[in-house]
Amino acid sequence: MKVFAVLASAAISFAATAQSFPAGDAPLDKITGQPGFTGIFHSWGFIGDSLSSGEHESRNADGTIGYHDLYEYSWGQRICQATGAKGDNYSQGGETASGWIEHFWNNPNNGNNNIDAKVSPKQGYIIALGVNDFNRGDKAGNPDVDINLSDFTKNADTFAGNYGGIIQRVKSIQPQAKIFVVTTPRDGQDRKEFNGVIRKMADIFSNVYVIDLEKYAPDYSEGSDIRQNYYMGGHLSAAGYLLTSWIMMDYIDWIVRHNMDDFRRVAFIGTGLKY
Repeated sequence: MKVFAVLASAAISFAATAQSFPAGDAPLDKITGQPGFTGIFHSWGFIGDSLSSGEHESRNADGTIGYHDLYEYSWGQRICQATGAKGDNYSQGGETASGWIEHFWNNPNNGNNNIDAKVSPKQGYIIALGVNDFNRGDKAGNPDVDINLSDFTKNADTFAGNYGGIIQRVKSIQPQAKIFVVTTPRDGQDRKEFNGVIRKMADIFSNVYVIDLEKYAPDYSEGSDIRQNYYMGGHLSAAGYLLTSWIMMDYIDWIVRHNMDDFRRVAFIGTGLKY
């Protein structure tokens, strides 16, 4: 059976791509389709581009491609459906780290009813950006140099500076929020420098955790099982977004289980209560 070719009733398994953890205990050793401890979060903000927006491609009779952000199909909203949480998509097709600051923070003008990311702070955030930044040739930058920890308005205009600035902005409205940053999966493009920037955020900021799809997710390259079974054109299908929600939930569950004390006070985020 090809990996992911058939959805088993219990769990989908595939070999981990790294040996950093005991056998059977690496992130995404199996895809269960269950929320696990992802369910401790009751409010989410999903920061990203088309692949965070449930974007589907259409084809007109003349072959013209249409792009449609169908938020209800996004992996973020599937997480909310699975856990009973509430969540907002701070995402749209074509988005970049610098664009997000402008379109969702400074002057909200976006394809999601011009939603303002400052209005409703969340307990948890998932940031999945980097593909469009890489594709348009943005400089990856150096997080240690490009992020001004005392004033995010002075960050460098690089992927590192802008990505760090997103985290700083989120922290300015919800200091204790848990933030999950997502590396881009293997798909034949060399985005290692950008993924290195993303991983570094967990070293620089507190309450930031890495969902390392490049390291642990299956191959998304042309001709892979993922591409053949879960894509429509250059974007995921409805089944692909659902599968991605399972991947995200299993990874977040893994992070929580390995850092239980960090997540003990999730219910108090934004309430002023302490323990």
